[in-house]
Amino acid sequence: MSGPRPRRADEAVATESHVGQVRGTRDWLGLDYARLLGYERTLLDRFARAGYRPARTPVLELSDLHERKSGAGIVGKLFEVSGAGTAGICLRPELTAGVVRAYVESDEPPPLPWRASVSGPVFRFQSTGKGLDREFVQTGVELIGAGGPAADAEIIWLADWSLRALGVREPRIRVGHVGLILELLGRAGLPSAATAALVESLSEAASEGKGVNSLETALDRLTTWLGSSGTAEEAEAAFATPATAPEPAVDRLFRHLVPDVAGRRSAGEIVGRLRRKWSLEHSLHDALGKVRELVRDLAGLRGPAAGVLARLDDRFAELAPESTAAIRELADMLEHHGVDLGRVELDLGFGRGIGFYTQMIFELAVDTPDGPVAVCGGGRYDGLARVLGGDGDRDDRGAGFAFGLERLDQAIGRSGDGGARAKSPQGFLVTGGRDGGLGREAASLAAFLRDRLDLPVVVADLPLSDAVGYARGLGLNRIVAAGPDVELWDLDHGDVRPVDGGELIDQIRGRLSVVRGDAR
Repeated sequence: MSGPRPRRADEAVATESHVGQVRGTRDWLGLDYARLLGYERTLLDRFARAGYRPARTPVLELSDLHERKSGAGIVGKLFEVSGAGTAGICLRPELTAGVVRAYVESDEPPPLPWRASVSGPVFRFQSTGKGLDREFVQTGVELIGAGGPAADAEIIWLADWSLRALGVREPRIRVGHVGLILELLGRAGLPSAATAALVESLSEAASEGKGVNSLETALDRLTTWLGSSGTAEEAEAAFATPATAPEPAVDRLFRHLVPDVAGRRSAGEIVGRLRRKWSLEHSLHDALGKVRELVRDLAGLRGPAAGVLARLDDRFAELAPESTAAIRELADMLEHHGVDLGRVELDLGFGRGIGFYTQMIFELAVDTPDGPVAVCGGGRYDGLARVLGGDGDRDDRGAGFAFGLERLDQAIGRSGDGGARAKSPQGFLVTGGRDGGLGREAASLAAFLRDRLDLPVVVADLPLSDAVGYARGLGLNRIVAAGPDVELWDLDHGDVRPVDGGELIDQIRGRLSVVRGDAR
């Protein structure tokens, strides 16, 4: 296997004297990497306590898997693998599709609802910068075979509960519902082809971080075209997909999203036939105007949950009754799960992931001196199992989320309670005594400690003058200088005192349960 592609001139940094890193990647060493492992362990422990069992899927996946799952927005971000016999294979850009594929392909799927936790590296070709790497680690869960507000609330609660385990007292919780805009579009009186084109346009805009108000641009383009000669070529240009997305891949995606209207035509071709297929110039124009008004109202529905719910009922209860009821039930279930609605921001113009997510979506953010940093995102993706080839007998409901570990480190790694909790420095550095040299006493004491403590015990032949800095660098908070005389250094409190070997062992036995509680 050769290197990933697309191969770009700026992917690696190298000089004549050394070979550098691939752009968008970084090395994690020492305490930096220990923090990442600490986040992962804490999150997976919380997931396990909620009944989510670990699963693992391959890093190498078929590109078609992600074209079907995530749409045109992901196509240009795939690192495809080149080499003999590897056409159409990529490095996975996220974890959900692999888990759902494994569920679809399993001869004996796990009992439903299936609660799976996953963690591992993912790869996306994207612009680099602070918090934007091309290789990063995701840790999250998938809940397959369960639906409704209760399951949605469990997902949001678990993400919030797990983040608070890292010391973040009050994460920001932002909740949206893409089902609302989909229901409004479906009830707006538009031809299905126009609805499909608008959904695809919104999906592409949402992949760039935009909300439902981005639909106004697509509505303007379609309205302008209706007022012109309306040729198929003009419609094709108006709804062209980005140049970074290979047209065959987008066509395949579109046929999966709207197979009843798409056939073998692209979105632009479908729109180009609207005037020939329906004599609806005026009624379609009026319908587009109504949709534009609804989109503007929807984009303004953002704020504390209680206030937004009241405004939602007033404006949309009759226009989108199913989604309105689902949002209210979700808020009610979040309270039953112990989530304070005062911390929940409802943002019904939040469109991230539309085209993949089908109803509830959410993200968690951590306040930092530089502003809030989003560290987790997820939502409901009913129907994905069917899109990936599942038969009608297999439950295709699903929801989940993923934390970005590097984003977590950016938000809490070096400041605040979260960073302190993630580091949890504990453990012993065993060295020789003041006379120097690593003798039998040190080796015997280290063996005793390792057998009885679930904490790091490191042996190093260092003079005491160097041992303190070395221990701190490893995140250890005790130094035992073991020779004919034994000294215990407490780095947390800055004291040192002589002990004998037996006394130290008795102290360790007496404090073992307390220390283990601290470590946990």
